[in-house]
Amino acid sequence: MIKRMMGVIFPLLMFPTLFGQDYIMFNTIVLELRNGEHFALQQGVKKHNAKYHDGTNGPKAYLWYIHTGPNSGSYNWAIGPTKFSHMDADLSEEHVKDWERNVEKYARSRDHIFMVRDEVMTYNPENEVVGQNILVKRILVKQGGNHHLNAVEEAMNSIAGVLRKTNAKIARRVYRSAFRTEKGDFILVYPFDSWTEFEGDRQGLPAGFAEDFDRINGKGSFEKLGKTISEHTNGITNEVQTMVK
Repeated sequence: MIKRMMGVIFPLLMFPTLFGQDYIMFNTIVLELRNGEHFALQQGVKKHNAKYHDGTNGPKAYLWYIHTGPNSGSYNWAIGPTKFSHMDADLSEEHVKDWERNVEKYARSRDHIFMVRDEVMTYNPENEVVGQNILVKRILVKQGGNHHLNAVEEAMNSIAGVLRKTNAKIARRVYRSAFRTEKGDFILVYPFDSWTEFEGDRQGLPAGFAEDFDRINGKGSFEKLGKTISEHTNGITNEVQTMVK
C-alpha cells in the first residue's frame, strides 16, 4: 500500500521511457483473506478509505472483489490516479494503525503493482478512469531479448488501431507494470456493464472484432495476432472484478 507500511524493495523499471510529463497510474494490492471474513474486511476497507482515501486531499481508493483467475476469492485494492511523488509522503501513526486495525486484521496484502497507462495502446472513448465492473487481463512477456517485448507491443498497438478505426463502443485501457513482476507486464482493463457480455468468446473485445481485424489488416491477420501473443508471452490470466460499494 504505502511507504512506511509495506517495506517493498523494487527491481529496476522495465519501461524507463514510459513516464512523460503527465501520466495516469494506479497502485494496486491484492488483499487475501485470513479467515474468510468477507463482510468484516469489506466494512473495514470502506471505513479506512472513507477516512484517508476519499479523494479529497489525495488519490481516491477503491475495492473490487475478484471472481475469476488465480486470485479469485480475494480482493483488489487500488488507489489512483496517483503519482510516484505521493509515495514520498510519510503516513501518520494513526493512518498506519487504522490500516492494521481495519484491513490487515482481516487480510494479508500482497502483489503490489504500480500500473501506468499507455495512452498509445489505450482505447478509451469516454475518457473514463475507473470501472465498477472490469475484466482484467494480465500478460507476462517472455524474457530473453527485446524482440519479445517489441512483438507484444506491436500486437497491442494493432488492436488499438482497429478499435479506433471502427469507433468501437467498448473501452480497453492498457497499463504497463512500472516494475518487473511475475504478475504481468501488461495489464488490460475492459469495463463491462453486464455478465451477459461474456456469452460467446468475446473476452472483452467487441462482437465481430476478429472479422474487422482481418478486413483492415488482411485475411488471417487475427489468427496470426493470437499466435504472436502466444509465442512471445508466458500466458494470459483473466480476472473478472466487481466493485465493492
